[in-house]
Amino acid sequence: MKKPIRTLLTLVLTTTSLGLVQPLANAHAEAVQPATTGRQIKLSGAANVRDLGGYVNRDGKHVRAHKLLRSASLAKLTAEDGQKLVKTYHVKTDVDLRSAEEAAQQPDAKIKGVTYQFNPVVPHMNTTDFMQGDGVKNMETAYRNFVLSKDGKKAYRQLFKTLLKTPKSQAVLYHCSAGKDRTGVATALILSALKVDRATIMNDYLLSNRYLAPSNQQILAQATASGAHEATLASLTAVLGVQSSYLNSSFKAINTKYGNVTNYLHKGLGLTTHDLTQLQKTYLATPKAQFR
Repeated sequence: MKKPIRTLLTLVLTTTSLGLVQPLANAHAEAVQPATTGRQIKLSGAANVRDLGGYVNRDGKHVRAHKLLRSASLAKLTAEDGQKLVKTYHVKTDVDLRSAEEAAQQPDAKIKGVTYQFNPVVPHMNTTDFMQGDGVKNMETAYRNFVLSKDGKKAYRQLFKTLLKTPKSQAVLYHCSAGKDRTGVATALILSALKVDRATIMNDYLLSNRYLAPSNQQILAQATASGAHEATLASLTAVLGVQSSYLNSSFKAINTKYGNVTNYLHKGLGLTTHDLTQLQKTYLATPKAQFR
């Protein structure tokens, strides 16, 4: 691979994402969701920022608004962005799921009054490895490792512990570099714990393709202009995107080893029945009470 192309790929794989929308997994019936769910929070210095509030679970309860936020990198967050996250969305904790290399290269912007937690799903990552061979298969393998590796389970366990310790008046924002893979799995686990159906979880996961498409189209154009071969572009598209098969690889790995997600939360992450009950009590509400 030519050096300019390798440099471009190394840069883009640590900062963003793209892809074509894939068919949804046919796992459970999909609940009817409010039209406002899944909308991007517009910030100047961060992309793919979303509030999970409003999603309806299988019991008809709603995820509380301004409590759970997912995001891409916060390295370029402006002071105004930070103020919006704190004042409008009540963010008190920033959980960084990135590797040590990513966090060192592009450290999160400091937000006054917000506690930073470094909580890597993959402690050390060489992003160019994802470009070797079949990009789709590489991503599916990565998603299996996210949920089964010792480091991945430790990171997701700590994220849940943080959620359990956070007061009802505060919100937790968690993120990786593009806000789609490690963050996507974290979101799938959280929404599963809150009894949100699988189809809704998949819909939320695939929204990353929409919110990151403009920047990713530019990245692919730059790679093409740099002389990337067709196979390289195909791998790049696969790695930058989200596909249902990726998240389904995490679910399949969980089901194979633990039987189902609930067992994984208990045996894989060490959460008790009391923990899950408390999580649901904190982050779910009846429709009338869900917005503060």
